[in-house]
Amino acid sequence: MEVVKLDAEPRHGTGKGPARRLRHAGKLPAILYGHGESEAITITPEALVRIQQSEAGENTILELAIAGHPQTCYAILREVQIDPVSRAPIHADLYRVVMDEPIRVTVPLEFANVPEDRLKLAQATLSPLLHEVEVECLPRDIPEVITVDLAALDIGKVLHAEALVLPQGVTLLTDPEQPVVTTEAIREAEEEEVAAGEAAAGGTAAGERTSPAS
Repeated sequence: MEVVKLDAEPRHGTGKGPARRLRHAGKLPAILYGHGESEAITITPEALVRIQQSEAGENTILELAIAGHPQTCYAILREVQIDPVSRAPIHADLYRVVMDEPIRVTVPLEFANVPEDRLKLAQATLSPLLHEVEVECLPRDIPEVITVDLAALDIGKVLHAEALVLPQGVTLLTDPEQPVVTTEAIREAEEEEVAAGEAAAGGTAAGERTSPAS
């Protein structure tokens, strides 16, 4: 896991007015919480963009140096509030982490080895049902993505979360029975839709025949 160094400054004024003035000055109000008292700080919008565009995204470990503090601390980005009109960031939440204590994070899934030829031959479609999972691990073990290998996935089968291959030291917190991806033959799906439609039509007709006269 990549560690990004980030400079921050203490923030003494809170509320909408001081926050607005900070943003006009090119600074982004933020809060650092977890493992102790919460602390109001500021970072730069450019630093936030750098975090979000890194390979690990919001799971990037930040080595946070706050002006006036004798020691750095580690944190991850938890939430960013966005202005509904300008779409610019207006506030950030950072969560303080301890490098030797497990943390819960959400990690995106990356699908690999999609069996295109078998899908085409069987006239089947592949439907991803889950795009991220929650895991627990030490901060240094947070994976950037979890790869889902679809090479052996049979047509008509469902891959569940329990079948995911996780890196060493990473524990799955998402429900193991949660479907991740499924494949379905197009012809079978169409036949099921037709059968369901016919059953619904039959039920309506029967209801009409048995309805009492007004």
